[in-house]
Amino acid sequence: MLALTSIFAYKKIQFFLRLSIYIVLGIVVLVFRSANKRKTRKRMDERTEYMMKHTEKNDEGKYPWEE
Repeated sequence: MLALTSIFAYKKIQFFLRLSIYIVLGIVVLVFRSANKRKTRKRMDERTEYMMKHTEKNDEGKYPWEE
């Protein structure tokens, strides 16, 4: 009976450790994804603003893709 109890306790500890590692890794992945999403969004906005400044408009004040 003691052996059976120690096996179950070992399995529960092993499960807890594995679950903790997965949760920590999941949180780390979510943090990195959100940080990269913010950086990418900022970079896209800056490049769009640059493109709009440096694209010539026609006589009516419209961009080429608005015609």
